[in-house]
Amino acid sequence: MATHCAPHGNSTFQLAWFLTLAAAGVVATLAPSGVARAMDISGVLPVAMDQPQINAIITNPTTGKVLTTSGGYSVIQAYLDTGTSSIVLSHSTWTGLGITPSTSDGQNVVFNDVAIGGTAPFYVSTGYEISTAPFSVNTDQTIGGTPPPISAFGNAIGPAQMELTEQPSPTSSLTGATDIMGMPVMDGKVTVLDLGPANNFANVNNPGETQTYIYTPGTPYNPSQINTNPGIVPTTYQVGLSYASFQQFTTATPAGAAGPIYAPNPFVGPNPVTAFNGQTQTNAPPGVTIGFNGASATGSFLLDTGAQASFISQAMASQIGVQYEAGTYGTSNPVLVYTASGKVVPNQFAIPLGGAGGTSLTAAGFYLSSLSLQTRQGTTITFENAPVEVVDVTVTDPTTGKMLTLAGDLGMNFFEPSGTVNLSQANAGAFSWMTIDQPNSELGLVLAGSPVPEPASWFLLLGGVGLLALATGPRRLLATRPRRLSC
Repeated sequence: MATHCAPHGNSTFQLAWFLTLAAAGVVATLAPSGVARAMDISGVLPVAMDQPQINAIITNPTTGKVLTTSGGYSVIQAYLDTGTSSIVLSHSTWTGLGITPSTSDGQNVVFNDVAIGGTAPFYVSTGYEISTAPFSVNTDQTIGGTPPPISAFGNAIGPAQMELTEQPSPTSSLTGATDIMGMPVMDGKVTVLDLGPANNFANVNNPGETQTYIYTPGTPYNPSQINTNPGIVPTTYQVGLSYASFQQFTTATPAGAAGPIYAPNPFVGPNPVTAFNGQTQTNAPPGVTIGFNGASATGSFLLDTGAQASFISQAMASQIGVQYEAGTYGTSNPVLVYTASGKVVPNQFAIPLGGAGGTSLTAAGFYLSSLSLQTRQGTTITFENAPVEVVDVTVTDPTTGKMLTLAGDLGMNFFEPSGTVNLSQANAGAFSWMTIDQPNSELGLVLAGSPVPEPASWFLLLGGVGLLALATGPRRLLATRPRRLSC
């Protein structure tokens, strides 16, 4: 699965106009014990203003040497994407590093992976070792940061074969050449995202980005190095995850050729592939519940750090009384209407999406009344006026011909600071820390403005405070920093 997607446009853009930066709102309803039993979050907008990235190097397993370009480039700045099942290198990266596609029967192996709009073809590399290092604004090479030294890289995997983008990125692609470190680098690990710095994204004098770390399970929390090497940060709320493998929906040619390294993807809710295969999952975690106009529906949503926007399927939309106006889905002017009346749903937005494999689709979106996550503490986290697009990501089992459509995708706009599609407004995010604990199938969250809990404690005691202000209020800021945008 390679669902990392990006709106189309120029290769970079500058926020060279005034943004209204407002606070996300969090209202807590307390149980008698003082533990929040319900958490209502408002202010989420359609597009995340930042996404997790990671630094990576690739090593030749035979020589032990790190691959470099002719100009001495060796560190890859990649998106860290739970929605991608493999590792994807852009054409410019793999050709620049001298990586060789694997062959079978005298021809390049082609791997057809799941992507926005269907499947996308990739070449497959020969085997290499991949290592990662933390990412922060100080290592962001796109704004003049210094990449980490080779000694900082660890968590090596491989030798592993990677997906290689067949063609150079078009000049119109907003992300340009995109490299993706997907689930294989997070498999068996705990990913820690420091979201706090990203809330400073509009401050040109002291910009911030999400700081990203990957740890071996059991790595102790290190509060004395909270800003540089925090270890596994304890979280206040945990949401159960399932992990689904989409390998049965992929193919490789020539027949029998080895495909790339592949790892399961996280879902909030039951494993959708288990049900697709007619099996029963025991102790499945609760799914995501959406509400609109008095109707509700629940489904398993892909937890997708590579998605800057979130979506629900047409089937989920239908359950809450929304559908596309006939003939508009997949066009340049998609329109959503109420199923019962045919009237246009208000407050719509549209985003042209481009997948990791080059496929594209323009989707319409609207604001749900609510989108809710159930935590293991019994607290319901509800996002009010939750923006989602309506998109079908459908996979086909090549053996049976049966099709599976994802119920939804929970992107980073619900966790990072978010903005409107035209970037005229941006709101601070509601969370300061996010962890993805793959071995324990758990998403962990800490509210912005709240202390990190003690490692032995899994509760947030709000002490009767019903309204937590996450920022000082609306401000008008001039932001001129370049930002790559992907969804």
